[in-house]
Amino acid sequence: MKLLSRTSALALIAAPVLFLASSVHAVDVPTVGVNNTRQGWNKFETILTTANVPRLKKIREFAVDEKMDTSPLVVGDKLYVFTMKNTAYVFDVNTGAELAKRQLAAPFDPCTKPGQMDMWCIYHNWGITSTPVIDVATNTIYATTFGKPNAGSNNQERNNMLWILDANTLADKKPPVLIAGNADNGGGGITNGFTTPYQKMRAGLGLLADAGGNKAVVVPFSMNGEDPHGPGHGFVVAYDVRGLNREAGFMPTPAIWNVTPGGGAGGVWMSGSGPAIDGDDIYFTTGNGMDPGTIPGNFAESFVKLHYTAGVANVNNGKPNLAVVDFWGAFSDFAREFKDQDLGAAGVFIIPGRGNLVGGGKDGILYNLNKDNLGKNRWDPQFNLPFVATYLPNNPNGLAGLPTTTPADPNWPIVNLDRNVPAHTPTGKSYHIHGTPVYMERATKGIVYLWGENERPKAYNFDFATKRITAFRGEGTQFASGNLPPPGGMPGGRLVVSSNGTVDGTGVVWAVYPTQGDANSRVVHGALVAYDATTLINGTQMKQLFHSDANGANNMGNFAKYSTPVVANGKVYVGTFSNKVVQYGL
Repeated sequence: MKLLSRTSALALIAAPVLFLASSVHAVDVPTVGVNNTRQGWNKFETILTTANVPRLKKIREFAVDEKMDTSPLVVGDKLYVFTMKNTAYVFDVNTGAELAKRQLAAPFDPCTKPGQMDMWCIYHNWGITSTPVIDVATNTIYATTFGKPNAGSNNQERNNMLWILDANTLADKKPPVLIAGNADNGGGGITNGFTTPYQKMRAGLGLLADAGGNKAVVVPFSMNGEDPHGPGHGFVVAYDVRGLNREAGFMPTPAIWNVTPGGGAGGVWMSGSGPAIDGDDIYFTTGNGMDPGTIPGNFAESFVKLHYTAGVANVNNGKPNLAVVDFWGAFSDFAREFKDQDLGAAGVFIIPGRGNLVGGGKDGILYNLNKDNLGKNRWDPQFNLPFVATYLPNNPNGLAGLPTTTPADPNWPIVNLDRNVPAHTPTGKSYHIHGTPVYMERATKGIVYLWGENERPKAYNFDFATKRITAFRGEGTQFASGNLPPPGGMPGGRLVVSSNGTVDGTGVVWAVYPTQGDANSRVVHGALVAYDATTLINGTQMKQLFHSDANGANNMGNFAKYSTPVVANGKVYVGTFSNKVVQYGL
């Protein structure tokens, strides 16, 4: 297995540079969202084009032991799959052969109450819920499990573990670590054992490398229970890799940052996306909880920028540090008509060279912030005022929801705290953004894509000069969750985009979505669909290239609500709730 390719280095560590075309065939996808920008853009896809994608077909299925909430990963000729039974797999992408398999921990059953019928009851095994990250340079997988200490343990006893694995054999490279400890900024710590409410992992792991070459594994935490007053908190945890390796002067002592030290909740989950990382800065959004406008020093319902500082040998066990350097408090959870409007329901992406931080959440709004000046409580540093992006709203939002350049009016729907409560939307349905928006660049402009629930995928133009999202571009034809009556279903589509640099005829937007039904609390059928990333029909209709339901032989199975498809080296990999990953190709 190769150690570090040019493409791998660009994808995982460095801020990517736009190439007119790529001569590199092999590309690795070692982290959720393709690389640390979380743009979801594989710009080195030299095989799949708009001309040949209509000929796509199912090549094979990789059978696993349970549902998956994680995204598949691809490095070289190996496919990595992680399931809700806390099981890791390695497959050969060319033959389908299983190369390695290991159950890391015993899963638990989250559906235990008499008569319980909620989102947790679509699972009866709960295990690896955060997409791991692979350090291609050292052939190391960093994975987290949430499970029982051993198979015979009480179902209510659960530990958060970080594993350091060999990417070929899945053997331990170093002993696993119990993720535990009190937050450095106060308010409590990570819960393990029988303690409730407990943390749970959803957001993907990140691998950071600072200017000095020091690496860190970043582990975000959400939580079970969302009382803004507490108890329970979201956290971001960072381990210096030298500590995980037990190098001289270092121990696996993490930096622990509490989202809401003076309150409660504030989970970091982002529907399975990972934190965006630029050098030693970490960007993410948070969910329901105590916000900075209510009690300063708390960061629920916010965009947050943390700075990572590596540890020093023989100083506090080489423990690193995490500190807030900027934030933007989008809204408060208090005195609202509807209190479950997680900003952090979707992830974020950054455009490092242009200075943008873009994200959204359950309010169906797209936010385009200045990553170098988030604004804290001010609107004016933003490149765009927040605008409705998942559906086409009424005035005064402007065409397709885009705001005008006039100052924000608190009566406008774009700043109405209850703007996306179904009673206030045009159809009475919800239009949450769960899958992270994705982004690609052409020679003269960028394009942002997103797919909110109960709607079609949508595209918006991005202007390089002003750094603004300037206009609604077009939309697809497929509706997520079909024609359910109000309030509709969840969670919309999960997107990725591929191209061969800016070469015409190579841009393809890929998505998986629930074709019918509410995938939040039920297991429902899903489909893979591909659209031409740039071509529009009849002015604003995105050109569809492929749909897995058009031919029964290409059926993908059941939709996995937190698993994003992966495009690599002429193949597409789709995780499912049908206990398999499906591979498509030509």
